[in-house]
Amino acid sequence: MPALTAVFIIDPPERLDPPTDTSLALMRESLRRGQQVYYCTLSELHLDGEAPMARVRPVVFPPGAELFTAGEERELELATIDVLYMRKDPPVDAAYLHATYILDRLPSRVLQVNPAQALRRHCEKLIPLHLPGLLPETIVSRAARDLNDFLDRIGQIVLKPLDDCSGRGIFSLTRDDPNRRTLIEQVTANGTRFVQGQRFLPEIAEGDKRVLLLGGEILGWLRRVPAAGDFRSNVNAGGRCLPCELTDSDRAICARLGAWLSGEEIHLAGADLVGEHVLEVNITSPSCLREMDELTGERLERKIIDYVERRCRS
Repeated sequence: MPALTAVFIIDPPERLDPPTDTSLALMRESLRRGQQVYYCTLSELHLDGEAPMARVRPVVFPPGAELFTAGEERELELATIDVLYMRKDPPVDAAYLHATYILDRLPSRVLQVNPAQALRRHCEKLIPLHLPGLLPETIVSRAARDLNDFLDRIGQIVLKPLDDCSGRGIFSLTRDDPNRRTLIEQVTANGTRFVQGQRFLPEIAEGDKRVLLLGGEILGWLRRVPAAGDFRSNVNAGGRCLPCELTDSDRAICARLGAWLSGEEIHLAGADLVGEHVLEVNITSPSCLREMDELTGERLERKIIDYVERRCRS
């Protein structure tokens, strides 16, 4: 099989955290196998008539460097490549959604990790609703009245913007919090932004389990523990990564979730498990691969590129 051509759509390189970035690990492994690897950002995507195009730059990793250097920019017709990795972090805003319309024009022979249609159809924080019983009690609204009623009924909740990631803009709120009105106004942007209210799970003090799934199967896992004085386990919010084991219940949940992901052609996903619940399923830019490598001594990026090459061959 000829060497593959891969394009990664990422955030601007200066925003990446090279030692922990999953996209960089996938790029490096792809290059090791002789693939042609390019990157671009959303700003470089465009349509020329019916043809999806991108101004891309080739990726090269100098010896010992964590971050790549970029070659000379070129115009590339995306229908000619083999695999496209949509790895742009949220927010899933208008620009992100409009980019998915451009990627819709790709022919089916181009493997998309993950497909534009799935990224547009599914909100990461609401994916567990497709598997009844997995999501803690939840409300979605931008009306302060609805969120206040939910808080009064539940007692303690977590408020999460639907369109963001990495623990940004997330608050824990109790019924008797004197700042409840201000916090609800803040997270809803004065009633203009939909947010998720979710029952607070006390067991989050012990962290959550991040499980990566590839092709609907468990790829790797770890536990993320919140920093002292915080309840957010996200690594970008100060969470620590520790080794752990998956219980039979964890594996049963992942089997249910994996079957659904396969049905949606979502190739790579990161599920956040707390007890019997799934808090969300990251499909835009699943992370923690590098941390799993560090804890286990594996190189999970090799399994991902194996999977991609098998899918492209078939």
